[in-house]
Amino acid sequence: MITIRLTDCVDCSTITSLLNDIDCKLTELAKILYNNTIFALNQPVQSSVFLDLLNYKRILTYRTCNADYALPYTTEMIASKVKILKYK
Repeated sequence: MITIRLTDCVDCSTITSLLNDIDCKLTELAKILYNNTIFALNQPVQSSVFLDLLNYKRILTYRTCNADYALPYTTEMIASKVKILKYK
């Protein structure tokens, strides 16, 4: 299976930019859920993407306080997963 990795983006793999990307995607998904509830639009929302983004946000938030948190996984590895989830 092919895995996607970031190789040329320098600013994309910082923790603050990743947290901003996650927040933007979570806001987008939350707006869709809100509109589904209020206006009965019945637009599909992948709950797995929502939960995965919340988990990655938790990991990155902990990593800002403690650089040794989840040490076997580099920030670039987490960034590649976040970028994949961002466009799902």
